[in-house]
Amino acid sequence: MNHPLRPKTCRARPSLLRTLGLLLAAFVAVGAAAGTANTAPASGAAHAAPAGTANALPQVDQSLLAKVVVIGVPGLRWSDVKASPELTALVNQSNVGSITVKTAGPHTCPVDGWLTISAGTRAWGSVPDQPCGELPGLVDGKVQGWQTYVNRQAEHHTGAPLGRLAETNSKICGFGQGAAVALAHTDGTVANWQPTFDSSKLAACPDAIVDGGVMPLSEGRDEARKKVAELVAQARAADGWVLLVGIAQETADAHQEPLVAMQLPPDNGPRWLTSDSTRRPGLIQLTDVTATILRGQAKEIDPAGSEEPGPLDGNEITSTGDVHTDAAAVIEDRLDTNQRFEQPRPMLVAVVTTLVVAQLAALGWFLITRSRRARSTSVFTMLAQGGFFIAVFLSTATSWWRWPSPGFSLYCVVLAISAGFAGLAQRLLKKHAYLGILAAAYVILLVDGVLGTPLQFGSMFTDGPVIGGRFYGFGNSTFATLAVAALVMAGFAAQKVLDRSRVEAAAAVLVVGGLAIVVDGKPGWGTDFGGIIALTPAVLLLAWFTWRGNISWKALVGIGLAGFVAVSAVAYLDYLRPEDERSHFGTFVARLLDGDVNDVLIRKLQMSLGFFHTPAGWAMLVAVVLSMLATVRPDKVPSESYRRFYVGKPMVRPTLLALATCGLVGMLLNDAGVALPAIMAGFAVPLLVAHLLAAGADDRPATVLPESHLVQES
Repeated sequence: MNHPLRPKTCRARPSLLRTLGLLLAAFVAVGAAAGTANTAPASGAAHAAPAGTANALPQVDQSLLAKVVVIGVPGLRWSDVKASPELTALVNQSNVGSITVKTAGPHTCPVDGWLTISAGTRAWGSVPDQPCGELPGLVDGKVQGWQTYVNRQAEHHTGAPLGRLAETNSKICGFGQGAAVALAHTDGTVANWQPTFDSSKLAACPDAIVDGGVMPLSEGRDEARKKVAELVAQARAADGWVLLVGIAQETADAHQEPLVAMQLPPDNGPRWLTSDSTRRPGLIQLTDVTATILRGQAKEIDPAGSEEPGPLDGNEITSTGDVHTDAAAVIEDRLDTNQRFEQPRPMLVAVVTTLVVAQLAALGWFLITRSRRARSTSVFTMLAQGGFFIAVFLSTATSWWRWPSPGFSLYCVVLAISAGFAGLAQRLLKKHAYLGILAAAYVILLVDGVLGTPLQFGSMFTDGPVIGGRFYGFGNSTFATLAVAALVMAGFAAQKVLDRSRVEAAAAVLVVGGLAIVVDGKPGWGTDFGGIIALTPAVLLLAWFTWRGNISWKALVGIGLAGFVAVSAVAYLDYLRPEDERSHFGTFVARLLDGDVNDVLIRKLQMSLGFFHTPAGWAMLVAVVLSMLATVRPDKVPSESYRRFYVGKPMVRPTLLALATCGLVGMLLNDAGVALPAIMAGFAVPLLVAHLLAAGADDRPATVLPESHLVQES
């Protein structure tokens, strides 16, 4: 059976970036010394008994049969399918996949999941740091505490228009407490609803949502599985098609993993579920459920004459790929996939810690002995850190999640690839080994981007579909790697032709850097809006410095404006495409034109500033500031070898300034905040230190260009 789920990236959320950024900040400290010589999404509890019953289901023409019946079951895992003969029997009768149930809050309790279906965008229903509560009951046909949920969206700037589903599809029916929450109108009232499932009334509904109940944590789980299978059979009898999905975790501290998604009967043989919001065979997200129910209706609505709530976050669920006929193989594939998304985060910490310890030990050995072997070993450990930024991607090509002990296998694979690149580069390129690492990262990421980023999904630099921040394209950590590689390789290419012609050198910068911008930003490739905002001005600045040797304040402003125009043009062109083909570039423009962008910007600002809630964020900021100061005031760096390197070749200074510019713009305008330049430093600084150590000591005095040469008055 062909594997349906090829890797791609997700945008890293702050919890991952904090961990990576803090550890990489340690590399900055290591570099300076050598130069001188986790919120788990989760879920819900039992349903509350209804305090009241909404209007009875309408009497309509019995020939109007249910077309979509969504059965939502919080906590339904693929391990449940494996343990249940009844659910296993459904696999070869269904299009199957996994569903990520990430919502706006830190937990995905049942109320969060049902509210997200109600809004069509990620909603926030539960209270942070508290267990998942019971679902609200109904009193006089209205969801209890509805206004509290509405206020919670405003408090957390989710922008989720609760009640959108019911306002758009007023004839949809609901069964069970969760369905009442999903089908509440904007004022919290619920119509066409029954407190328990009644198969006799299902056929009268054009569409329906059924709450299949929360999966018990232990006792009673077998009975719950049988109940779910019976619900599917009864819903199938209504001659519609059934979408069985997990919509939340069972408890707030539940194990993170994508849940079950099945759609039956299949249209043309059992295949793999997907949607344009994930662009991944075998994977959908919770907001796709709402889009599928609405099936082709307007993406923007005006409920009850209110202000437009904005477009849906999801897309209609479809099927793709080869037909599958082996239920056991499908289930094992889904379980393997869960391993793929479970292991990268803890193994990231383990690998980076190993590299830090190795670097500190090797550096200490060198500082004490000053021996040739110690120097070579220290260089190797620094280069291995650079190799790590390649290994995180190439490791996904090994399918480590199918190996015995997947976590340990990933740990070994990443370290082996990191060491392999370090050893090969050190042997072949000697003191210029760092260029080999950077060139490899540049080429690999460009090729990966053009191919649709198959190396990203499930790598250590993504949080996986549980987080659901990005399902395709380059995330922040990947961009940081590409930016460093592209800018250094652009500077190196310019240095090669600089003596012949400054114009040719500047053109080389634009070609090397421009190619990275195109791959990083093109929708369908890197699709990284925030990345091109930071990389474009950095490339233009490097090209200007290469051409003119200095820059005026007027030119600096012009470069900033040119970068803004270029990025805006890309976003607007994407906006002009059909709505279902837009990336988040065009979606952002649509929100901007609709005046619906404030919540998005506030959330991104909060994510950026969230790093400073812990000492780790401030440590990263200090490390980043020191690194940036070293690029503009090399005379203050207590390292003779660094100062000599700074003035050794004409393109060193412009390249370092371009790196600092990219990091600064990224820190100010990207939701990753200070973690973005910290990751850039974590890649660049160890490679620089490796080069300085490999080049050896030199007693020649260093001369540094005065600061006034950096920016000239016009």
